[in-house]
Amino acid sequence: MKKVGIFIAGMVCGVVLFIIVGVIFTHNTTSESSDITLFEHEGKIVSTNSFTVIQVVGSKGALAMENKEIIEGTTVPSGLVVLFPNKDGISYYDDQLIEIPAGQCVKQIGVYKYFTKDEREKTVPVVDIRNK
Repeated sequence: MKKVGIFIAGMVCGVVLFIIVGVIFTHNTTSESSDITLFEHEGKIVSTNSFTVIQVVGSKGALAMENKEIIEGTTVPSGLVVLFPNKDGISYYDDQLIEIPAGQCVKQIGVYKYFTKDEREKTVPVVDIRNK
């Protein structure tokens, strides 16, 4: 009878431990720290240059890097990374060129925080193409 009690106690401990580990794992993978915060009013002009998509971020949008023109017709990445959010049925793909039409610019409308693969937190501007 004593062996059955020990067996049942072990099973209960195992189930409780399994639930605790599951809750911790779920909390870490669904953390709200990787999220978009939109401003109440649009911010300043970020750029008038084109952008190249470097990574699609699921349903959130696409991370893109600004292109700087160094010589007419020749562009290089500037290092500025922004998030273009999905909206109005627009979807993005890797290496897509996002051109900014004449008379328009890229304005900051919020911020996007996320963690890189090496667990570093990054914050980039959320932008939209608007009239100057």
